[in-house]
Amino acid sequence: MTSNEEGMRQTPEGASSQSEAGEPKKRVLWPWITGGAVALVAGVYVGAAFYFADRIPANTTVSGVEVGGMTEADAAAKIEAELEGVVNEPVPVTVSGTDISTEIDPAGSNVTVDGAATVDGMTGLSFNPADLWRHLSGGTDIDAVVSLDEEALHDTVASLNEQLGTEPVNATISFAGSTIQTTPQENGVGIDADHAVEVLSAGWLTESRPIELQPTDLEPEITDSDINQIRVEKAEPLVAGPLTVMVGEREVVLEPTALAEAASFEEADGSLTMTLDTDQLVDRVVDGAGDDLDAPKDAQIVIEDHAEGPIIKPSENGMVIDRDQTAQNIEDVATTETRTVEAVVSEEEPEFTTADAEELRINEVVSEINTPLTNDAVRAENLIVGTSKTNNQLILPGERFSLLETLGPITEENGFVSSGVVMDGFNATALGGGLSQLATNTFNLGYRGGMEDIAHQPHSKYFDRYPMGVESTVWEPSVDVIWQNNSPYGVLIETWVEDGEVKSRLWSTKHYEVDIQVSEPYNYVQPTTKVNNSPDCVPYGAGGPGFTVDVARHVTAEGEDVYTDSYSWTYQPVDAAVCG
Repeated sequence: MTSNEEGMRQTPEGASSQSEAGEPKKRVLWPWITGGAVALVAGVYVGAAFYFADRIPANTTVSGVEVGGMTEADAAAKIEAELEGVVNEPVPVTVSGTDISTEIDPAGSNVTVDGAATVDGMTGLSFNPADLWRHLSGGTDIDAVVSLDEEALHDTVASLNEQLGTEPVNATISFAGSTIQTTPQENGVGIDADHAVEVLSAGWLTESRPIELQPTDLEPEITDSDINQIRVEKAEPLVAGPLTVMVGEREVVLEPTALAEAASFEEADGSLTMTLDTDQLVDRVVDGAGDDLDAPKDAQIVIEDHAEGPIIKPSENGMVIDRDQTAQNIEDVATTETRTVEAVVSEEEPEFTTADAEELRINEVVSEINTPLTNDAVRAENLIVGTSKTNNQLILPGERFSLLETLGPITEENGFVSSGVVMDGFNATALGGGLSQLATNTFNLGYRGGMEDIAHQPHSKYFDRYPMGVESTVWEPSVDVIWQNNSPYGVLIETWVEDGEVKSRLWSTKHYEVDIQVSEPYNYVQPTTKVNNSPDCVPYGAGGPGFTVDVARHVTAEGEDVYTDSYSWTYQPVDAAVCG
């Protein structure tokens, strides 16, 4: 017993290999097994996380494009390639509550699919169980990111409003007498451009077609507010009372109706303005000033008695209104409470002074011609009217004389009557018959006076009352007598009818020496008989033969050649006429 107790004591506490019942104690292994399992799962989990880090979850689609299991770069490229055609198709749209239905063309709005932005964040290392589960179980369908130029798209929608919308109508303002009249604005209906940009930017690929847009009121450029502003600031002050313009001591009153008549309202670049026709108002001031103003008078070079030469009627200065400054003065106060303004009056010289007239040196006859009248009194009447119009015509150096311009329209209202002419080779009557004699005289004045021959045409048949070859006819509007004064002096035409002749003189200072040579007639053609089918036909017998004549002119000045010109003219025979 003693030895057992000693043996028991030699065994350390807690190190006995036997239980109190005397059986051996068992070893515990489960903590080691659990730890190993956890380590294994963790390793698999981490490995999976790293495996899926650069891949998009399986079964993921972007606006219908399959991208599951792809890298972001590959998915971005595939999305952009497959959706490029889709985003570039026109988008059908309708506008709620209207009959507007159209398509939005992406051209110009730079619509593109941003693949990189779309897949950004779909991959990456994550230890979140939810992210791992998504990779294992499959992704979802998401929308592609679409980028576009919103400002350009806004402009596209705004332009559609011009084509499809109900056009707004501007408010208006006008005067009836001095009463102000206005009409209100009328709004149109169109697409709400701001809303359309918002909807299309977000749903270019996703919104169901047609995309429904919202309507909006389209305001006109000139609104009721604009009209009210110009009414208060301009129109009402303009016609608040008469405006008095002082011309010296004389008062010229512009009544409100006159002010309103000169006013107009104009829209430009969306802005409304009131303008005044100040020329019209200044005209009223000039008329109202009457004798207080005296317009300047040009000097005149005239022949009053054909027995004497030209005289100079002196020029006179005048008192005139400075139109520009007076107009500005009126405009400055027209819409203010100031209702009295001064006209600016000054002394003014005429455009053609006495000194100008004297410098023209019109003091002697440089060419003249007289041609006999026929016994046709009606024809003579046309020549009396015509010579009164060409008499005292002044042609300055460098200017041209035109007979048709000087005569004015050859009409009854202008004093002309019908008389004999040659028409289509036969004798006939026409308004202004006989004026060809004046054409001959005025042509000779210029031709014999050394003026430059611009245009003339001799008669078709020869009449012995005119110088052979050196003569002309006139026919409105195609045949004219035109010559140019190339001398350093003015020339004055004198024409009148007296003692059975048309008398003509050209006054100036002699500058040219003129030598005219006329050939003997040649190539005679004897007259025949022709049939005149005109309903106004009057038969007559044959006259003289036809022939050709040559005319040459040599003009010198101070011994130097100026012109050498020549022409040939063929006169037709005076055939007998029988009526068809």
